[in-house]
Amino acid sequence: VLARVNRHYKTGAKLPEQTIQKLCATKKIFAATELQAQLFYSAADQLYHSNLPLPGDITSSLEEVQTKFHTLPYVPGTAYHLRFSHLVGYGARYYSYLMARSVASAIWQYSFQENPYCGEAGGRYRRECLEHGGGKASHL
Repeated sequence: VLARVNRHYKTGAKLPEQTIQKLCATKKIFAATELQAQLFYSAADQLYHSNLPLPGDITSSLEEVQTKFHTLPYVPGTAYHLRFSHLVGYGARYYSYLMARSVASAIWQYSFQENPYCGEAGGRYRRECLEHGGGKASHL
């Protein structure tokens, strides 16, 4: 997609293909770490909204979850959960972010990977996903 739409705003020159490939490769560098972080956030959200009381204080509980779900070590004396505002808004549903990413990836692979500009696939996406505005009942 980027190769088709990129142009310098003054000269109209396109980026070299090698530059585009390098840019695309940088998107994958920390993909595994970012996925681990999302799993950790989801597990922390489930912990804080599940069986209470917690086995310890909230900070030591967070350290335990991070040790279990992330390869980056917990830094003693920190309280990350105090800055993670999604804990309030999602209320034990933060995992749905990962589900949404999974569904978006499946839609891309099935409908748009071969031809991102396919009008037929775009129309199907509009009819089957966007038209309902979040009001379509799940098939599950």
